Amino acid sequence: MKNICFLILFCFVTTLLVLNQDAQGDNRTVYEDRTRIMQEKLAKARQELKREIKIEVEVENGGSITGNVKCKRMKYPENIVVFIEEIGNNDYPAPEEHGVIGQFDRTFVPHVIAVQKGTILNFPNSDLVKHNVFSPQDGCNQFNLGTYDVGVVKQVTFDKSCYVPIQCNVHAEMSAFVVVFDNPYFTVTMKDGNFKIDNIPPGDYTLKTWHERFESVTQEVRVETGKITDVSFVLKKKRK
Repeated sequence: MKNICFLILFCFVTTLLVLNQDAQGDNRTVYEDRTRIMQEKLAKARQELKREIKIEVEVENGGSITGNVKCKRMKYPENIVVFIEEIGNNDYPAPEEHGVIGQFDRTFVPHVIAVQKGTILNFPNSDLVKHNVFSPQDGCNQFNLGTYDVGVVKQVTFDKSCYVPIQCNVHAEMSAFVVVFDNPYFTVTMKDGNFKIDNIPPGDYTLKTWHERFESVTQEVRVETGKITDVSFVLKKKRK
């Protein structure tokens, strides 16, 4: 009788262990599938989400500025903002289009977005976990959206020309930057470091760069009717 009871107990325990392993295997498969899908969404968002939100300006007899940015000790000169500091009286209407900073796989996308003053940015949580989106208290556009669930979208209006760091209270490794300008004459570089700004009224301008880790560089440029002005920048890392 004892042997039979022991055998039954052994079979019961073995069954529980097998079921537990199967459950763990199923959970692992579900987690791996969710992770793969989220990484695919992250890659797609990096390609598709806009990094510049501004109005379209049509200028008669305008010119263009093109060029390239290189950074010392940085292979890909990406996410560098090139902009005209002041043009006319910097009096331009805010874009009606909303920008987006998404949250995918504990990553803000895009990492850098340049917008015109008055732009509304949407912050959708498209991740698998909750996030808390905020800007530091010592920043020029301080806000805290609180912790919110997957699928929720919150908004912020950026009405001051400055750069705004974006962080997450839940995940310290997450970061992004919103760079806000008074006029629509700006652009954000891709990995090749090339840039182009079109439809510029003829005149003399101050062209500048911005990057979170590199010193800003300034050049005086002249834009002529129907012509392309070519400019190059070499950036050095900021001193700590």
